[in-house]
Amino acid sequence: MSTYNKDAKRSGSMGKEVKITVEKKFDSGLFKAACFAMVIGFPCVAGAVTWAVPGLWEITLYDGNHHGGPINWGMGFPTILLSGFALYPWCYSTLLFTWSIWGKPNEARAAEQIGGIHLTHFGLIWFWLTFVGPGVYLWWGGMFGIGMEPEGWYWALFIPALMLTGIAVQGLFWGLYLLFRGTPAARDHSETQSKLENRIVEQATKSGEVVTKPLKNWWEE
Repeated sequence: MSTYNKDAKRSGSMGKEVKITVEKKFDSGLFKAACFAMVIGFPCVAGAVTWAVPGLWEITLYDGNHHGGPINWGMGFPTILLSGFALYPWCYSTLLFTWSIWGKPNEARAAEQIGGIHLTHFGLIWFWLTFVGPGVYLWWGGMFGIGMEPEGWYWALFIPALMLTGIAVQGLFWGLYLLFRGTPAARDHSETQSKLENRIVEQATKSGEVVTKPLKNWWEE
């Protein structure tokens, strides 16, 4: 909360005190929702452990023969899917905590952040499909000797490996981009909102009015 005191110009009332309060109010409703989502997350994670999701990860990474490597490619899909579902409540809880403390963004940015959570989850599945599926991880390993002996002929696959890697990370990249950065249109809306709030404070200061109402999203009430 920021408070500014200023003596108004002598135009009708002498020594008039102008008090302008710009408040970013703590949203107790969102905070309660965040706590509820966090509590729901504990049985979800416990259920994932009960469903042996850690064991599924062990099978996925160390008990297979995919392209000659130890990956169990078929087990990767249910493992990633179940892991994401188990962690969704905590992801939403984290998002709601940030909104309750620093303020909920405009509708466009809020939708982008929610979509970013789901797109990141899908991006992990897409990564598994396009990077692990064709064995691109083995191509890089053969080029740089990561987890295996380097072999010169793997460098013939450098361009395909680079292209498939770029395609594979698209889902993860855009999911995290929407979550933390957002599109220019949504950001511009937030900047316009901030400029409007500043203009209201400036006009109130000049006119000698008292502003005590939280300005964020005041026009939506």
